[in-house]
Amino acid sequence: MKRITALIGGAALAFTAVAPIGVAADDPPAPADSGSKSVALSPTGSYIVVMVADPLVVTIDADDLDTPAADAQGDVLEASHTQVLNEESISTGTKLQDYTNALNGFSAVLDHDDAVRLASNPKVAMVLPDEMRYIAGADDDDGTEPDDLGNYLGLTARGEAWSSGLTGEGVVVGVIDTGIWPEHPSFADDGSYPAHAPLETTLAGGSPCNFGNTAANSADAPFVCNNKLIGARQMLQTYRFFVGADADEFDSARDDDGHGTHTASTAAGNANVQAAIGGRNVGVISGVAPRAQVIAYKALGNLGGFTSDLAGAIDQAVEDGVDVINYSVGGGANLLGGDAISFLFAADAGVYASVSAGNAGPGPSTIGGPADTPWVTAVGANAMERFFQGEVRLDRGPTLRGSSITAGTARLSLVDAAAAGTSDLCLAGTLDPAKVAGKIVLCRRGGNGRAAKSFEVFSAGGAGMVLYNNTNTDNLFTDNHWVPSVHLAFTDGVKVKNYIAATANPRARIADTARVTEWKPAPSMTIFSSRGPNPTSADIIKPDITGPGLQILAGNTPYPDPDSTPTGELFQAIAGTSMSAPVVAGVYALIKQAHPDWSAAMAKSAIMTTANTDVRDNDRVSQAGPFAMGSGEVNPGRVNARNSVFNPGLVYDAGLLDYFGFLCGAAPGALPTGLCAFVVTNGFATDASDLNYPSISVAELAGSQTVTRTVTSVATSRVKFKAKVQA
Repeated sequence: MKRITALIGGAALAFTAVAPIGVAADDPPAPADSGSKSVALSPTGSYIVVMVADPLVVTIDADDLDTPAADAQGDVLEASHTQVLNEESISTGTKLQDYTNALNGFSAVLDHDDAVRLASNPKVAMVLPDEMRYIAGADDDDGTEPDDLGNYLGLTARGEAWSSGLTGEGVVVGVIDTGIWPEHPSFADDGSYPAHAPLETTLAGGSPCNFGNTAANSADAPFVCNNKLIGARQMLQTYRFFVGADADEFDSARDDDGHGTHTASTAAGNANVQAAIGGRNVGVISGVAPRAQVIAYKALGNLGGFTSDLAGAIDQAVEDGVDVINYSVGGGANLLGGDAISFLFAADAGVYASVSAGNAGPGPSTIGGPADTPWVTAVGANAMERFFQGEVRLDRGPTLRGSSITAGTARLSLVDAAAAGTSDLCLAGTLDPAKVAGKIVLCRRGGNGRAAKSFEVFSAGGAGMVLYNNTNTDNLFTDNHWVPSVHLAFTDGVKVKNYIAATANPRARIADTARVTEWKPAPSMTIFSSRGPNPTSADIIKPDITGPGLQILAGNTPYPDPDSTPTGELFQAIAGTSMSAPVVAGVYALIKQAHPDWSAAMAKSAIMTTANTDVRDNDRVSQAGPFAMGSGEVNPGRVNARNSVFNPGLVYDAGLLDYFGFLCGAAPGALPTGLCAFVVTNGFATDASDLNYPSISVAELAGSQTVTRTVTSVATSRVKFKAKVQA
């Protein structure tokens, strides 16, 4: 039976009126709003039409979405989409894709006037502009150490998750991203994984194991999914309609960026995989939930992704039965984006969403969407203790330490890009090959990507690169560069620059690269991690949590986009809130294995209320505040210990009607007045401060205000709790 909502008179309408089990409406359900409605102009020419009638997850248990009965109801919903187009005399050929599971609606290429006309149809709840989203990766020892991420998170020791049997066994992780490299050792099936029922070929999702379709690129080899990688779909209908595909781009679920392979292997990659970069072992990696199974959804192309495609991927993931979705994707904050609304109903189906907070920090109110919504977990990024170091050894000068994952160099001549071309930024086409051939080049950050700078050095015949920041508070990155490289802080970069200017024959050596050292203090926030206050609802603190997101060693595609990073590398150590979100997705998979009956909101509460609050800001000195770290750094803890994510004592639960109430207050006029009247009449809060959330915020306090929370005990024994407010 459905957990949360019950039908009223056999026909509950998610955007007109719904009642929870045991609660009767005081008045008959109000009809949907009618009359002219405003619709924002779509920047893409595509719109997402959300219908009044329920998506399937409201009336059908998520486990039953692949049954013939659900298929039949889905066909009825799809027919209603065509009908509403016919009613408004709009060609059905404008429709690109249908949604029926986590969202009831469709996407279509429409004139704005047609979109407005559709919005006024009584069967339509809202018409949303199709937006663009992007990956949230920050732009930009002997190498056999055991897994550093697992050690750092406290998963490996006696009494901790992995040694206690919590490894994600039986949990399915969905990854919506740039695709996946299926032959990667992180997704190899060693025969020990439980068999999973085959996924269905669907109209929206196409083949459930979509590889080998790219005639122009032989690297897109056929692949048969297994019991580790149980599915991989390409979900790029709108993207292909508007953008198409580059000649060498994989027209399948295969990853030609590396981002999707990295996030999937971080969340749920196999345990104890030896990682090598540039032919050298650089560590042993494991996903946070190494025994979880994976389904990949390629919904981002080379230029980003459309929310209509991303909503389709969420819709398909719910039908495929995923337990958690990692969404290292973001864009403009918008409570009513197509992906945001899809995640709302996915949460009602029990699907947890771990979402990148964004990489627009450290300025205030830089949280992106859909991370701004309360039904997803917004994850910031912090540095952890493990640090890949490299050195620049100046002849008859100091040795300067920075970050590096590349090989080193011999003792070579050193040249400043400012004197070897037209820009010290090493922009494309600016270096003079006659001045840099065979030399190490000093390049300054800015203007183009970090790896793009090393490609310019490589293209001009250079043999190495010293990259330096523009400030001392910026982070140091470990990209897969085209030439041996070290990344320095601003002060050290200026030292190199001054050394070159003052030395007749400057020479240097890049050495001791990929050496594992400690970053102190850790955890400390990265400078790029997006900050609050929440731009769309300041009464909801964002980010919710932070996790390791700097120099995260995980998977890669060996065939990335041309000129982006070198080919042939199966591993990379990169940064971004894209890298921290799958850490939290993996932790959720461990919780799901331990507590399969917990709602997504209960698990989110456990993660937030047990977090480590001893986090430094990006200056590595001051305490990070809630708008930087949220509730703190994710901290799984010992399985049977009090105040671990597995045993939090009390949790704050919330459901679909709670979130409807939130939207009625935070986005006035967005939902039908009948629905908002219903939630108010039946006691659901519309003040965001009163949403049953694991953090409390009152953005504009005049005098005093009472804030209400309801807690649920999940303790395994009798426990006495004491309320305490510390301000």
